Amino acid sequence: MRAVRLGTSWGGLLSGPLAWAVSTQLNYSLVPWQCNHQVPVVLPLALLLALFSLLGGALSWQAKRQGGAAFKAERTRGTEHFVADLGILAALLFALVITMQGSAALILDECLR
Repeated sequence: MRAVRLGTSWGGLLSGPLAWAVSTQLNYSLVPWQCNHQVPVVLPLALLLALFSLLGGALSWQAKRQGGAAFKAERTRGTEHFVADLGILAALLFALVITMQGSAALILDECLR
């Protein structure tokens, strides 16, 4: 609970790539199911995983504002701020990538008839 309250500087560095990897794998594996059931799941799933990435970025932002839950004496505040900034930017970048990949479902038809 402390990490949610104070944030973790590396939250965006972890959540962004993880959400992108899950999104990419699920996009490939859910297409046959989507074609058989005619239920569009790629775009809602992409939006959900982009939100997950942004939540990690919010943890990094919270850590930058309040010093972070993982602040230790051997690390300088400048290092924590750098990692938090990097986490925020990585989370935004991966959220954009996930959204762009998911938006392809609006244009392209996954099912070849």
